[in-house]
Amino acid sequence: MRKNNSLTDNIRVWANSLVDLILPRVCSVCGTVLVEGEDIMCLNCLVNLPVSGMHDRQPNEIHERLISLRTPIEKATSYFYYNRDNPYARLIHDTKYRNRPRVGRKLAATYASQIISIGFFDDIDALVPIPIHFLKRLKRSYNQSEEIAKGVSLVTGIPIEDHLHATRYHSSQTRKSATVRRLNVSGSFSVRHSSDISGKHLLIIDDVITTGSTMLSAMEALKSYDPTVRLSVFSLALTHNY
Repeated sequence: MRKNNSLTDNIRVWANSLVDLILPRVCSVCGTVLVEGEDIMCLNCLVNLPVSGMHDRQPNEIHERLISLRTPIEKATSYFYYNRDNPYARLIHDTKYRNRPRVGRKLAATYASQIISIGFFDDIDALVPIPIHFLKRLKRSYNQSEEIAKGVSLVTGIPIEDHLHATRYHSSQTRKSATVRRLNVSGSFSVRHSSDISGKHLLIIDDVITTGSTMLSAMEALKSYDPTVRLSVFSLALTHNY
């Protein structure tokens, strides 16, 4: 059995090497060819990733950005800071627009493995990704927030539950002001009728938090459906300014 396993491992290594030779894997940030042991980012870009350190500060600026008497949040964190003019923005673009959901899954799993030991995920009952309208999903073939949730679930074992439903299509938020963003997503989400969220602590997951409008709209839908629900927030990235 060991010989068979060894042979299988060798074949896998040779196959991966052949694929890398034909279609070399490159760093999502700087574009350099990745070497063995590197994944998604080269070592240099990984070391210089503008991490937020939010998990060590509770409350933090995410709480300030999402402040609401109707939807108080307990814990909140983001992996790194996002600036659309910075090369690291390519990590989000790959995840969201360039048909590379694996980037989001891998980054989320990496971050989750870093913060699980400090108890960030303690008492979280379920992961709830921000949904996208079915027309957007049809175009992309996946929901980037769901892919990020898969990465977190892989590390933590916390189940993913699709309690939220995108009720209407809204255009891209990328270059809109804070006021317009808020109006653009207001009432965009509803809770599925069969959802049992009473007393649960839900971790809402998204790719990027900018003004927080999307996240707030989703949380308001959950809290309106059941006031006993507890809410926390996880995202891959957070903008410095909005």
